[in-house]
Amino acid sequence: MILRALLITLVLTPAARADVRQAGPAAGTLEFSGIQAGAKFTGAFKNFHVKLDFDPAKPQTGSLDVTVETGSVDTQDGERDQVLKSPDFFWVEKHPQAVFHSAHFERMGTGWRATGELTIRGVKKTVPVGFTLMPAGAATAMKGSVSLKRLAFGLGQGDWASTEWVGDDVEIRFDLKLTPAR
Repeated sequence: MILRALLITLVLTPAARADVRQAGPAAGTLEFSGIQAGAKFTGAFKNFHVKLDFDPAKPQTGSLDVTVETGSVDTQDGERDQVLKSPDFFWVEKHPQAVFHSAHFERMGTGWRATGELTIRGVKKTVPVGFTLMPAGAATAMKGSVSLKRLAFGLGQGDWASTEWVGDDVEIRFDLKLTPAR
């Protein structure tokens, strides 16, 4: 009887976890762009973790969790990166992570929309994130984007609260290769 229960557990466990996939910085990119002094700039977060538990046949049971280490911001400009890490923007000493959680998925054309709660700098807002999923060998390619207003999350205090030098619109893009969670 114990052997039978063990065999059933071993057979069913991989199937039960087949839809749980994850990615980190070695498996993709999490980039953003904005406008500073009238010119577009881009940056990336070098440390993040994504976990997607999703079955397109049962989207109502899915979840998407993303954790971003805000101190890993990199715009290829050391001075700008220090400002972004400061209390005027991400305030990484007090808010070391930005977090997104969604348990609501809906079909959007050929892709999906995950609507969830994004928390940056202690400010929580409901945000829709559009994405596509495509097979990529043993992995699943997940690509998408979301547009945010930085000031809605308190990103830009003091002199930076004006949009005169730094635009309010921020575009976030991701291109990931999700692999089965272990």
